[in-house]
Amino acid sequence: MSKARFSFTLSVFAIAGSVAGCASQPAHGTITSSSIASRHDWKACPHRVPEEVCVRCKPERAASFKHKGDWCPEHDVPESQCLECHPDLDFSPPGVPPAGADVVQLVSDGRDLPTLEPHRVPNKVTVFDFHAAWCPPCRKVDEHLYPTLAKRPDIAVRKIDVGSWDTPVAQRWLSEVPELPYLVIFDKKGRKVAAIAGAQLEEIDRALAEASR
Repeated sequence: MSKARFSFTLSVFAIAGSVAGCASQPAHGTITSSSIASRHDWKACPHRVPEEVCVRCKPERAASFKHKGDWCPEHDVPESQCLECHPDLDFSPPGVPPAGADVVQLVSDGRDLPTLEPHRVPNKVTVFDFHAAWCPPCRKVDEHLYPTLAKRPDIAVRKIDVGSWDTPVAQRWLSEVPELPYLVIFDKKGRKVAAIAGAQLEEIDRALAEASR
């Protein structure tokens, strides 16, 4: 998802809140992974979100979302379920890497990651994948990469779930990045060969080929 689109939405509501005299009220919440379905064959409720997590179907679930800051005051639903603000939210569980693939989740809660270098894998192409569970282009990159990983044991993927654009890890690494996912690719000697924003599949393939030389 594009940061510009997400930030523009936040700005519009912030301005509206100020004009209405309620600037102290948060204009938007944080998109968490709390609305991701637990199964790939999930069923949508009438509100077009997984029925197992929908707060309009099950109001007793709202408190948990509010406690996490995952709430859109404008529409009175979790930010992670607000299709009015974020029409391209993806509720399906992330894909599973192929058996034996070198895929490790470094960050799952948006906490800070001061440096990438200690996590590079010696003698392997290392891909640092900054992503979010709710991000459709991130799923697209996974679908593209995972078949390659099944055939390429010399590629290691280290995944960083940023959670939202406002988490510590996002603030450190994504301040000048326009959209997710954001892939930083190192070759087998530890040299950085590419930094790619968005689901640029051909560019990712070219970077992996260069890093493999």
